[in-house]
Amino acid sequence: MSHLTPTILLLLGDRLQQRREELALQLRHRLHQNYEQQELALFNNYAIGADEAEACQLSDTDIALLNHELAELRTVDGALARLREGRYGRCAQCGEAIGEARLQAQPDAVMCRDCQAEAEQHGGARPQVAAG
Repeated sequence: MSHLTPTILLLLGDRLQQRREELALQLRHRLHQNYEQQELALFNNYAIGADEAEACQLSDTDIALLNHELAELRTVDGALARLREGRYGRCAQCGEAIGEARLQAQPDAVMCRDCQAEAEQHGGARPQVAAG
């Protein structure tokens, strides 16, 4: 049973779903924008004799932004899955309740404040999901 009220769960779920939609839109926009830029680069580079491989390369910045947005989307999807499964709001490391204030600030939080601080001290190690 969740330590969060049904109203709080609904509000946090709505925020997560809204963030998911925003991220999906950003990704679609970025991919479409990159496609158009690549198409233009191909045309321009062919016109000056550059090879196709050079023309098709995404910038490191574009790749980093796409990876960041995809990672955040996966995190939000994970939180939505935990919400559907009744596991939302429990620390993946110790199994204790994640504080409501933490979830209000970061609805996709996976760990409680103490476990998150410990993970960050040890190089940001991924949480080991608590059994049960």
